[in-house]
Amino acid sequence: MRTAPTPFVSSIVGHRTLIQLALATLVLKCLIFAPISLWPIAFVCLVPWLILIGASALAPRVYFYSYVWALAFFLIDMHWLYEATGVGYVALSIYQAAYFPLMACPLRHVIRRRSIPLAIAFPCVWVGGELLRAVVISGFPWFFLSHSLYKVLTLIQVSDLVGAYGVSFVAASVNGAIADWIFHRKWSPAMVESDPVAGRLRRRARFGVGFTGVVVVVAGVYGQVQLHRGTESIGPRIALIQGDYVMTVDAEETGDEEKRSTYLRMMQAAASEKPDLYLLPETPWIMYLNPEARDFKYPPLSRSSFRALQKHATENNAYVVTGSASLVLTPLDLLAKERRYNSATVFHPDGSEPERYDKVHLVYFGEVVPFRFGQLRFAYFWLNRIMPFSGPEGDFEYSLFSGSGFHSFEMKPASQPDRAYRFGTPICYEDVMPYIAREFAYGGDRKRTDFLLNISNDGWFGRSIQQPQHLAICVFRAVENRVGVARAVNTGVSAFIDPSGRIHDRVVGSPDDPWPRNAGFSVANVVVDSRYTLYTRYGDWFGWGCALIWLLLFLDYWIMRARMLIED
Repeated sequence: MRTAPTPFVSSIVGHRTLIQLALATLVLKCLIFAPISLWPIAFVCLVPWLILIGASALAPRVYFYSYVWALAFFLIDMHWLYEATGVGYVALSIYQAAYFPLMACPLRHVIRRRSIPLAIAFPCVWVGGELLRAVVISGFPWFFLSHSLYKVLTLIQVSDLVGAYGVSFVAASVNGAIADWIFHRKWSPAMVESDPVAGRLRRRARFGVGFTGVVVVVAGVYGQVQLHRGTESIGPRIALIQGDYVMTVDAEETGDEEKRSTYLRMMQAAASEKPDLYLLPETPWIMYLNPEARDFKYPPLSRSSFRALQKHATENNAYVVTGSASLVLTPLDLLAKERRYNSATVFHPDGSEPERYDKVHLVYFGEVVPFRFGQLRFAYFWLNRIMPFSGPEGDFEYSLFSGSGFHSFEMKPASQPDRAYRFGTPICYEDVMPYIAREFAYGGDRKRTDFLLNISNDGWFGRSIQQPQHLAICVFRAVENRVGVARAVNTGVSAFIDPSGRIHDRVVGSPDDPWPRNAGFSVANVVVDSRYTLYTRYGDWFGWGCALIWLLLFLDYWIMRARMLIED
């Protein structure tokens, strides 16, 4: 015989109520992320969705409305991606939304058939979904629940143990506990006291609230302890140089010569504050700075840019770090006759040959088209033809090559001649990937970097909500690895982040400045920290653990369905 229905089965919720619940979830979730940042709503924004999951007797409706509100959310809050690629914007939204019905399935199973509190099950499933979104198909770790809480310093300190996933777990647990209590209060009064289902709902609600209370208190106490550890110290003095040039596929607002002139003038203006290092964004203008490219590709612009940047470094006794392109000729390589890279180039004050880091994690379709080599090369040619960067004939292979690995650079600042510091240079969206920032910081038995220099060109997305969202995500890389971060970003937001997540000394343009719009510079000391964190040592162990629990709940669901079919 089929298992007896629970009270949830007989409580059918119609389309109108489901639409209202889905719409409430959509509106609340849109309010929590930057630049609106109504972070307290993060603790309740998913409650309507949980009610939707548990209150409908028809599973297809649950999955449909879960997908619809999620798709609408990504289309609204990720609309900035349309500036760079309309097709990619729609495709990525459709793909990201697919995770939400997959999360709804085991959650519905838990609500209706198991005694596990949502305060425990929901954060595990939610974090598991965040982890998979961060790693599958190159990964897009945007819009984590934790990202809405980047200003809540006490809460986000647990990131050095469990990553940003741990902060999402806390917020999701509160949502789950509230939903547990709502289910208990709505259905239990309609049952006799002796009904076992009423007792199960009551116990689940009480245990869920208790569990969440412990989680919140532990996270709060731990956060306060870490904020007062006294392990931070003042590091090198850095000048953040921020341009403000919107990028498009077809044309650019300003030519490279004018860009270069503006950046060099800002660097010269910042020199009066005697920074130890000047940081420019990713590709501030198109230039090839490695020796091979200076000889063979765009020689006038590359050579003159090289001389100007090296001269600035030597005359000001400072380091200069800038985004650039790198070209390496490989005439004997059967795969490609030349290899191009997205690089960070480091000029030294002694005038020696610059060092460089080549970006490892390339953005699909923006920097590399998949399947370029191998048995699926036919798919590469088709994809490359439809990309806007492949030229009018669709035959230009714009794909870059990945760098050989993550490494750090060393500097001895003029302001602290008795100190040496190590820094890494994540480029563009490498700072939103938790595992990449960790790779820069992890050094086996010791911390490999003292701080990170993030360079990015966010001008591809206009002047939009993408810039503050990007900054909010970067905060977690600082806390997870206890490293100071200095960000130089075209169109912003350029700022310093200390190892506890505080944002300071943002670049804010002024109408009185001689450069365009919100371009400008900020000079401050980056903060360094002696702590070598559990997260840096062991990575996303917590997120993978939650993903495993999600999988086990899925298996439990299918096993129970199989038993029910056999009984029938």
